[in-house]
Amino acid sequence: ATITKTVWMEHGHNTTYVLYSYTEGDQDCHMVLNPMCNYRDYHGITEGAFNWHFNVEEISNGCKVVARPGNAPLWLTLSAGEFTPTGVWYWNFVYRREVERGYDEREDLYVPGIFRAVLKPGESITLVASTEPPEATGSLISGALEREQERQAQLLEAAGIPPEAETAELSGDREIAAQLVRAADAFMVTREVSSEGREIRVPTVIAGYHWFTDWGRDTMIALPGLTIPTGRTAEALETLRTFALFVSEGLIPNNFPDSDAAPAYNTVDATLWMFAAIDRLTEATGDPSTALQLYPLLSDIIAWHVRGTRYGICVDPADGLLRAGEPGVQLTWMDAKVDDWVVTPRTGKPVEINALWYNALCVMEKLERAARRKEKEAQKGKEQSPDFKALARRAKGSFRKRFWYEAGGYLYDVVDTPDGSDDSSLRPNQLLALALNSDLLGKAQARKALAAVRRSLLTPYGLRTLAPDDTAYEPLYIGNRIERDGAYHQGTVWIWLLGPYFDAVRAVEGESAARQELQIILPSLRAHIEDAGLGSISEIFDAQAPHAPKGCIAQAWSVAEVLRLVWGPGKLL
Repeated sequence: ATITKTVWMEHGHNTTYVLYSYTEGDQDCHMVLNPMCNYRDYHGITEGAFNWHFNVEEISNGCKVVARPGNAPLWLTLSAGEFTPTGVWYWNFVYRREVERGYDEREDLYVPGIFRAVLKPGESITLVASTEPPEATGSLISGALEREQERQAQLLEAAGIPPEAETAELSGDREIAAQLVRAADAFMVTREVSSEGREIRVPTVIAGYHWFTDWGRDTMIALPGLTIPTGRTAEALETLRTFALFVSEGLIPNNFPDSDAAPAYNTVDATLWMFAAIDRLTEATGDPSTALQLYPLLSDIIAWHVRGTRYGICVDPADGLLRAGEPGVQLTWMDAKVDDWVVTPRTGKPVEINALWYNALCVMEKLERAARRKEKEAQKGKEQSPDFKALARRAKGSFRKRFWYEAGGYLYDVVDTPDGSDDSSLRPNQLLALALNSDLLGKAQARKALAAVRRSLLTPYGLRTLAPDDTAYEPLYIGNRIERDGAYHQGTVWIWLLGPYFDAVRAVEGESAARQELQIILPSLRAHIEDAGLGSISEIFDAQAPHAPKGCIAQAWSVAEVLRLVWGPGKLL
């Protein structure tokens, strides 16, 4: 006998369907379903007890399960068959990955009862698990699968992908794009946050599954790739306007906490990535209205960076470059921290931060011209707007002088570190100096830097975060929390960096060279889509071959940057 199991969720509802179809066989199939339940945060572990049982209330075709008084209930129903309440603990499940990762590895699961059904060949049953009562979900069951299939077809249609791509093998650009369009949808969400004493629903981006929420940096990096190729730019622009509501002292939040705590602002690059996202979305839509609406705020953000804001983020009046950092704080995307240990503090003037700073100034130059053409008000408030052109010219001149590491033929990763030295670690961060603005470096230096990155950092799955010949290099992302975080940006491969890498190749060597090189990488990416988190792209990979996928099984900026390369405006396929 063959039983086909199909799992999906009702869009906009906390409802999961599990469809069991008896697709092959010639005798009755007796099915017994043993639902193992839990109620906890995804970082937690449940420990059962003999004097504690979930409350199980039998209902038609199933049960209502409540872990503790006041907890949200879970309703379990089966479309056909019978339910027998049992209410027992299953003890001591051992999670091998948690053992490997140094976490609590044993957990108890509660079984509220047993579902039984008899299927004849060709028949099927559907288990519905929902935090909404049956009276709310009952009308949804009929046609639920067809409804979700139609919704996904509409996602492809909005992205300009023809329906026949659905049945194609993973070989053509349309099929890999179709899969990534579907994957991108999982990260585009709305959530409630507190603003000025009231709860508002806002569009945002989940950084990764299963344990990340929404992060300012990830959102701004991922937005163009998640929305421009998929025809969802209106959602992206709304997200930008929403984040603008939470700007404080010239910074957007690093993340919105799950609890009622205030947003955290410990990031130097998230706000600068916002300028890049605005620029790309304005170019893609041809509509500068949102950018012009935000222009006064963006101008104020620049002013805050010039005079100084949180965590030592300030333009150095000596050279016009942006410095950042305080002891015990991680501000760049290389943000691993274990207790009081900041693994890669990068305090001083990081290379990608100053590439982003120069890019933000160039974006403001363009917006200032557009504001004047449209006869829009170029500023609000009493303070005069910064001279973006002068700031950009100075930053560019200093960047060329300060960041070139002649002995290595590439860019320093950080200059003016706290001890007065310059960090010559070969890292991929310098790619942004090549990718965002082609005039930031001279052509000869750009070619040398790209060659150095390609030679030491490029893998079939992305870019290593540190060259293998560095004494701090870690080839594998394994072990307990300290060991993993110690390797997180010390060699570990990040696939999202393929976006800046190919932008750099296009800028330095031309579009034809970028297309040819992407074709070399694509087979690995196609294979990975059928690995780890099926249908999506992982967060990270081991730096050492065979580059096993690690971290989140589905990561927003991984999907976004690959999708941006293979579909939509500027694609390389």
